[in-house]
Amino acid sequence: MPIVLMAQATKPEQRQQLQEQYPGWQFKDADAITPADYDEVEVLYGNHPLLKTLLARPTNQLKFVQVISAGVDYLPLKDLQAAGVLVANTSGIHADAISESVLAAMLTVVRGYHAAWLNQQGQRAWQLPMTTSTLTGQQLLIYGTGQIGQSLAAKASALGMHVIGVNTTGHPAEHFHETVAFTATEPVLATANFIVNALPLTPTTHHLFNAALFAQTKQAPMLINIGRGPAVDTTDLMAALDQHQLSMAALDVTEPEPLPADHPLWQRDDVLITPHISGQIAHFRATVFPIFAANFAQFVKDGTLARNQVDLDRGY
Repeated sequence: MPIVLMAQATKPEQRQQLQEQYPGWQFKDADAITPADYDEVEVLYGNHPLLKTLLARPTNQLKFVQVISAGVDYLPLKDLQAAGVLVANTSGIHADAISESVLAAMLTVVRGYHAAWLNQQGQRAWQLPMTTSTLTGQQLLIYGTGQIGQSLAAKASALGMHVIGVNTTGHPAEHFHETVAFTATEPVLATANFIVNALPLTPTTHHLFNAALFAQTKQAPMLINIGRGPAVDTTDLMAALDQHQLSMAALDVTEPEPLPADHPLWQRDDVLITPHISGQIAHFRATVFPIFAANFAQFVKDGTLARNQVDLDRGY
């Protein structure tokens, strides 16, 4: 009997739903899987170290992996592709939470709350060492025009920002005032007040945000990274802050991650760090499960997926 390895926690009613709908399948938690089960595992819900073990077996039957994140750079993508395994992510479910996190970071700075917190921990002067401003009329440059980028663009536009998106070809995207290609960013980098990375991690985007890119900025923008840590060259980032090419950085993801307690980024007043929580949402299991349920139903029916299939060539 084929097995679904349930690495992602589910609610009792969700597990019961699966068992009732698919009596010909076994749904086993990772701690219940034995080596005798390995060649019966056809589906993995979530991510687990056993994935590499299964892929390494010439007799493995794995056919579908459903992860609970938008990014899939942590998966052995080449091995999955070679084995013909379908992969789906949960892209889209984090869009509101992440876009609100970006807005929070920007507002924390322009409205003086970051400066106020530093003042409260230090001099406690009844005057801030900065003049507050607003987001209205400022230029927001978003690398990545997918669901997260579009959600952020919509919210930022409502606050009066001018929003420019960066994607592979410069093709139009919903909620953006304009878009440019990766090869044509120099003019918009020069006018950007805020730069957001919302790209997946691929060989192309690794250390995309480096000294050469920072040298093209002219307005000392704030950099916000909610994509993947290795998209930003950390050494170049700190140099850009020191040279005032950037005014601030807000990092929800870092390289390395987790960020060691003695890392110099922690010591900087011009860096806001959150521990990879920008996409956290309430009722996560209830939000993720319908994606898996729809994909599993389609997979059982005809071996395809209903939604969120990852292009393993592109890595997203």
